[in-house]
Amino acid sequence: MMKKNSNQILVINSLRGLAALAVCLYHFVFTTTGFIYNETILEIFHFGQRGVQLFFIISGIVIPLSMLKSEYKIKLMGKYLLKRFIRIEPPYLVAVAIGILYLYARNFVPSAAAIDMTPSLKDILLHIGYLVPFVEDAKWINPVFWTLSIEFQYYIFLALLFPLALSKKNILNWIFNLIVVILPFFMDSMNFYIHWSAYFGLGIFYALYISGKYNKWNFMITMLLCSIVVYIEQGIIDLFIAFATLGIIHYFPKFKTKAGLFLGKISYSLYLLHSIIGSAFINFMSHRVSSPEGKFIIILLGTIISIVSAYFFWKLIEKPSQLRAHKIQIKEVNKT
Repeated sequence: MMKKNSNQILVINSLRGLAALAVCLYHFVFTTTGFIYNETILEIFHFGQRGVQLFFIISGIVIPLSMLKSEYKIKLMGKYLLKRFIRIEPPYLVAVAIGILYLYARNFVPSAAAIDMTPSLKDILLHIGYLVPFVEDAKWINPVFWTLSIEFQYYIFLALLFPLALSKKNILNWIFNLIVVILPFFMDSMNFYIHWSAYFGLGIFYALYISGKYNKWNFMITMLLCSIVVYIEQGIIDLFIAFATLGIIHYFPKFKTKAGLFLGKISYSLYLLHSIIGSAFINFMSHRVSSPEGKFIIILLGTIISIVSAYFFWKLIEKPSQLRAHKIQIKEVNKT
């Protein structure tokens, strides 16, 4: 098996963009109350929420490949987590601040529902460290943030246990494998990484295989076990999405388009902003448009506004965070 790293899998950029766009359209079409009534359209766009699963598979591949490239060891955990923190936290915290302002400002919009959605101080503070799902009755300022909590839990999980998968001792590899596979049976809530462990595992074990760390038999057995668990816990549709994503990545790794590269580049920013910027615009206009054509134009404009906003957010907030994170070298320097 030829060794690969995430930089060689160009199609991942397009898949990230597709995932972010799918989630956007799901929120714009399916969750805008009283806007779209056509059951067929609602059913089609309802699948957009599964862009989240696409993100999980991509993370399952990309993060282990990055750790393999840096020759990760448990003593490098501090640098690894710091790098991830600097990469994702500044855009997230700015998005939290924007969300607070939006929820406060909507109290002064005459057409908004007469419900004060201004977050409590407790809820705001729980966003630091993604602690909302750990506290009963706590609420996310932006509903999409629940997946960021899962991703952060995933980073910690790999930081602690991935060295087992990298060990030359087969028994330690299999301890890691079994932990990944059986964790979902201990948690029903979708708000925690444990529930999604086997789903991420499909990406993790694929990454270990294409990098040459796992042989064919280890790969086949772990993928089979993960598939069984995913089928039981998440269902056949999620399993199909996982294997379709893996198939595209495996057989078309060099595929790229300008649109895909662009959307992939701003995908994190788009994911963070769309349910505030785009949804706010669509919700505001939904009370003023009734024709099918008008509704289509409103959703299209909401999508364009979200993409444009995400681009400037990426340029001003996310890109600087990427550059700062890139300066942190995890790999140890051999001293001679």
